[in-house]
Amino acid sequence: MQLSSEDAARALAAIETSRQAMRSAVRANRGHLHLWLWGAIWIAMALLAQVRGEPGMRLFPWICLAGVLVSVAIGSLQARRIRSAPVDRRFLGVLAAVVLFGAVVPAVLLHGPVDGKALFAYCGLVCMLCYVIAGIWFDTHLLWLGTVMAVLILVGLFVFPTIFWWWIAVFSGGPLIATGFYIRYGAA
Repeated sequence: MQLSSEDAARALAAIETSRQAMRSAVRANRGHLHLWLWGAIWIAMALLAQVRGEPGMRLFPWICLAGVLVSVAIGSLQARRIRSAPVDRRFLGVLAAVVLFGAVVPAVLLHGPVDGKALFAYCGLVCMLCYVIAGIWFDTHLLWLGTVMAVLILVGLFVFPTIFWWWIAVFSGGPLIATGFYIRYGAA
């Protein structure tokens, strides 16, 4: 069977249209909503701590719980729209181990009161370790985001402690949101 040049051109155009549709679907479901959500949560927590102090920090677990629930909802909605490979259970096990050890180690090592800034920075570093692991496993954007944010958290804690919460709002929440925009609109 011989294809005419017009048939070949139509077939190539159909393939290109299909590729563009697939790229658009993948880009629309690549995690930018999670990054925007958690960027907003980091900003909200930092501003609550800055404005309300200790009472604001007591709301952090509830804000994080709401964030986890919204993240699960986003993930399940996106899983319905685009077929993807199931998440590797080993990856989930690694993240669970990091979070578990991250929670247990300070409780064992530190018996006295801990400064709210240091505790927030520590929890942020554990989260950034999860981003680095996810980046190694799945997407280099997350690797770089986790690495850069870990450095920014430490700079805020040790170099700018008097404006720590403002620093976190801008230089932790901001990069999460910006990376979400990059992944949604800029990354190929």
